[in-house]
Amino acid sequence: AIIRLEASDPNTLTQEKAERPITPQEAIMRKEGSVFPVADLKDHLSDIMPSLQKFVSPHWIGRLSLDKEGTVDWVLDDNITVVRDYPIKDNKNKEGALEIFEMPYKDSMGETPHGLYIAGIDPIDDDESGTNSLFSMFVLNTLTDRIVAEYTGRTFSAEDCYEKAKRILMFYNAQALYENDKKGLYAYFKNKNCLHLLSDTPEILRDMDMGSISKIGNKSKGVNSSAKVNAWGRRLQSTWMIQQAYSQSEEEDDNPVLNLHKIRSIGYLKELVAWNPDINADRVSAMGMLMILRADREQRVVDFEVVEKGLESDDFWGRSFGESSTDIFNVNSYT
Repeated sequence: AIIRLEASDPNTLTQEKAERPITPQEAIMRKEGSVFPVADLKDHLSDIMPSLQKFVSPHWIGRLSLDKEGTVDWVLDDNITVVRDYPIKDNKNKEGALEIFEMPYKDSMGETPHGLYIAGIDPIDDDESGTNSLFSMFVLNTLTDRIVAEYTGRTFSAEDCYEKAKRILMFYNAQALYENDKKGLYAYFKNKNCLHLLSDTPEILRDMDMGSISKIGNKSKGVNSSAKVNAWGRRLQSTWMIQQAYSQSEEEDDNPVLNLHKIRSIGYLKELVAWNPDINADRVSAMGMLMILRADREQRVVDFEVVEKGLESDDFWGRSFGESSTDIFNVNSYT
């Protein structure tokens, strides 16, 4: 418990269990290849799976409708199924469904504040694929730091996935960061006059020397993924997972849990446990985009909160004296 709460490296507990195993599973646990806190993730999954139906019963599973007024509403749909397996077992049944863990917050005017929610997308381009590659999207509440919704799946037409993403972003009044290597998502949102729902390339990537900022076309939105960018996205996920979760009561304060214990996506948890450089993990890629956007928004807040030098500290006040203005009112300087 001490290692879990105090470790800054998400692999510390995994390494400890591998080096001092209690069970056969811990004895063969991999210590290298993944930056994720695999031991804790496995523990979380083992707590969930025996009562999976009870765990997922509070989730809203369905789709979003769009009326002629442009209003997006959630609709129950019993004919669609969430893709929770990893790796996917049935390549022919992978359309997926929107899974909402928390409905969007509404203010007194019935509106969802802009900026409260952000999203990350791992898109697709081809309408048909013989691979298990899926379109994946997550939405995060920036105040509670919790994942509130997920869509992972692949429809017959790639544009169906783009439309699902557009409606999810409208529903949560959110912006999404996505991998702009594939052009289809940008073109679809441009044709629908919805480019404002896609995040500009984060300035934090330029600041960290991981990319450039363009104002032209597709390159003005999203991220051109690279090994360096993707690796950073995974490290951000790991750091986020082992941070103490937002609490809403004194009882939760007395029993602190980590952000990873608030993850309700079964598919994402399975991908995290299985991840290695050789597999295709669409949910991990989508969450990497989300975490990069989260880091960029946090940096903006820090920059905004920097206190500027005010009039009271202007050099004018000490110009006529041989000492600083703070010393002028220091009684000890006159004794």
